Amino acid sequence: MMPPMSDLPETSEELLARLGASRAALAETIRGIPRAALVERRDDAGWTAIDHLAHIAAWERMIVAHLTDGSDHEIAGVDAEAYPRMSLQAINDALHERSRGRSAGEILAEFVGAHADIIALLEALPPEVYASPYWHDDPAQRSVMAKVAGDTYLHYAEHGEWIAALHAGADATGSR
Repeated sequence: MMPPMSDLPETSEELLARLGASRAALAETIRGIPRAALVERRDDAGWTAIDHLAHIAAWERMIVAHLTDGSDHEIAGVDAEAYPRMSLQAINDALHERSRGRSAGEILAEFVGAHADIIALLEALPPEVYASPYWHDDPAQRSVMAKVAGDTYLHYAEHGEWIAALHAGADATGSR
């Protein structure tokens, strides 16, 4: 999810503040769910709350990998040549498949660890990096700021809504 340019944070501090508030809201949603329910209830797409958390952690890891050494394809578990041509759905399917069979404890630990790593990276990035293109071959020339906003605080809110709906018994279809 990419925010409109007019809605982007203007500074890394503003980005981190939005990220922190959205992550706290997601944590509050999760805190209210019994651990067994995190792995038992499934939405219409077959995802559990744990699947949603694994997904968020993977996207955080992909941002860190992309901005540090360009190895985001490795996080998705796909070939470097195929990765740029993959649809968002295909990447999400690959990420979902990679998390299958992992315990809730492993995924919760990864959820915490991936977040700590992205915060450390974002705090260390020079300000000019945020304005640079995330992908140099992207015709839209989306900035690092736009990509990070879309895959962190906006992503947390999106999946937090699905998790809350799932555990409220509401229709939680939503696309990933």
